[in-house]
Amino acid sequence: MIPPGGMAIAAMTVMLWILWSDTLRARKPAPVLYALRVALYLIVAGLMILNMYRYPWRFLGATKVLAFATVAIGIFGAGYFARKLVKR
Repeated sequence: MIPPGGMAIAAMTVMLWILWSDTLRARKPAPVLYALRVALYLIVAGLMILNMYRYPWRFLGATKVLAFATVAIGIFGAGYFARKLVKR
């Protein structure tokens, strides 16, 4: 079982990698992919919030900071991809 800190780091790594790879790509993907990314980012942020609410004793100290950073990246990424979706 992955501890909450490890889950936050893993989610953060994947989300940042998706953001980074999108900025380097010359050809933009289909709008459906942007919609899926928005949904993915919001789901991950929501799950982190839900887990922090359900299991507060597992999110103490640095783990709580990592979880909040993951939620912030999730909300930022959802906004980033939603803006790209609307601009098309």
